[in-house]
Amino acid sequence: MALVNEKLDVIGKLTRHDVSNKISIIRNNVHLAKKRVKNNKIISEYLKSIESAINQTDKIFEFAKNYEKLGPEDMSFVNVGFSLKEARMLLSGLDGINLVNECDNLEVMADSLLIQVFYNLLDNSIKYAKNVDQIKLYYTEGNNNLSLIYEDNSNGISEGEKEKIFKEGYGKGTGYGLFLIRKICDSYNWIIKETGKQGKGAQFTITIPKTNEKGENYNFLQ
Repeated sequence: MALVNEKLDVIGKLTRHDVSNKISIIRNNVHLAKKRVKNNKIISEYLKSIESAINQTDKIFEFAKNYEKLGPEDMSFVNVGFSLKEARMLLSGLDGINLVNECDNLEVMADSLLIQVFYNLLDNSIKYAKNVDQIKLYYTEGNNNLSLIYEDNSNGISEGEKEKIFKEGYGKGTGYGLFLIRKICDSYNWIIKETGKQGKGAQFTITIPKTNEKGENYNFLQ
């Protein structure tokens, strides 16, 4: 296992290094192009969009690099509202979308990958949902568990796709966003399902048990 982790570490560093070099080339060419077409507003806007995507990619790589340095993390209480805000900082495309965060006082037993969960959910809303102008994160508490609910006011997801969207490779993009979310939730012993109604928005409900698998300790604090 140690050898496998070492190989993955090396591959991760080499991949980031190679991609970072390619991004530098793109950034330099965008800079040169902006000088040549500074009087063309349409092309300049396209170049600004490319530049914004490059900057966001840099943030994502920085997050990945910092997370890799941490090594295997112990689970601890993580602030849900703060994790959503951190994920928001890594994304572009949320301008004009009202992000309602009602979880500032909620802590759950997790690690820094919780940021990745919210990043992928937000990214999913931006890429695939149409006419979204509000995203909301809130929670409800039951006797034995807590439901963490993420929803947007898109057209929603059909009944036939509610489970398919979590499968590896499914969808229009890479097909790994929701797949990764479910894997992270599985590692926390959480359950995630799409619980919205088509035509009334997408809704992802994450069920967090009050105790761990041994019946010990609370998994969330308010």
